[in-house]
Amino acid sequence: MKKTMFLFLLVSSLGYSQKETYNIVNLDINNSNSHYGLMFYNNNDVYFSAPVLDSKNLQRQKDKKHPIFSLFEGRRENDGQITNVKQFKTSRNGDYNSSSAVISRDGKYIYITTNYRKKGNTYKKNQKSFNLFIERGEFVEGKGWTNFKKLPFCNPNYSFGHPALSPDGKTLYFVSNIPSAKGPTDIFKVEILGEDDYSEPENLGVLVNSVRKEMFPFVDKNGVLYFSSDRDNGMGGLDIYKSELGTNHHFEKAKLLPHPINSEYDDFSYTINPFKKEGYFSSRRPSGKGDDDIYYFTITKEINTTLVSSN
Repeated sequence: MKKTMFLFLLVSSLGYSQKETYNIVNLDINNSNSHYGLMFYNNNDVYFSAPVLDSKNLQRQKDKKHPIFSLFEGRRENDGQITNVKQFKTSRNGDYNSSSAVISRDGKYIYITTNYRKKGNTYKKNQKSFNLFIERGEFVEGKGWTNFKKLPFCNPNYSFGHPALSPDGKTLYFVSNIPSAKGPTDIFKVEILGEDDYSEPENLGVLVNSVRKEMFPFVDKNGVLYFSSDRDNGMGGLDIYKSELGTNHHFEKAKLLPHPINSEYDDFSYTINPFKKEGYFSSRRPSGKGDDDIYYFTITKEINTTLVSSN
C-alpha cells in the first residue's frame, strides 16, 4: 500500500508535455528538374507533378522556355521512397500542362490544374492562355480517366488552381486571383452541390488569407487546412502554415509550422498520409538536387517530464 501511494504521489508531481520532431529525407526521384505537389491516393499510391522528359521538352528547358508539366504516378514504399514512376495517362494528355491535382476518396473523380494553351500554340502577352483553370475528370471502367470538363465557376479572365477536397468530399478548396482576393492569390472554397453544380466561390477570410500569396491548400482527415504563403512573419520565401477548423466551421488563425519543414527558402505542397504519422512537402532549399524537390517526413513525439513542486 505504501509503495502504491508513493508511486501515485510521484506520478502526480510530474508534468508531462509532448514535442513533435520532424525527420525529413530527400527522395531518390528528385533530379535537376522540378518535382512538387505530391498527393496520396489510398495508402500506397501517390501522384506528383514534374516536367515531361521527352526530347522536345528537354530542348525547351535548355532554351529557358516554359517546360511542359504533367502528373506522374508511383508507389510509396515503407521508407517513403517512390518507385514504379510513370506518366499519369488520361484522355487529355494532349493538352499543355497538368499539375496539382486531387482524387476523390471513392476514386470516381479527379480535379486537376491546367491552362488554356495547347501544345503547338504560342504564348502571347495579355492573352487568356496564361491563366490556369480546374478540370474535373471521371474514371470510367475500361476507358480510364476521361470526360474532362472545366469547372463552371472558372472565369477565363482569372486563374484557378491547386484543388483540394474536404474529408467528406463535399467541399472543394482552390487558389484564385478573382477580384475578391485580398492578395495576389487567395484560398477559396465551393460546395459541391451535384454532378455539375457548385456554389459561388467563398473567400476563406483574413484568418487564412493575407495581402500576400496563398497557395497549395491541403485538408487532412481531421479538417485541418495546410497551405503555403510568403507573408512577412515566415522564415523566408513560401512557408507552410496550418489552420484548425473551429467549432463555428470557420478556419482559425493560421500558424507557422516549425523547422525543418519550413526554411529560409520556398516550402510548399504539404500533405499527410491519413493512415500514418508521415507525409511529403516540396522545397527549393539549396541542399536539394534541383529546382523544387519532394521531401518525405515522419513525425515522432518526444515525451518530456518535469518535476512539479508540491509546495
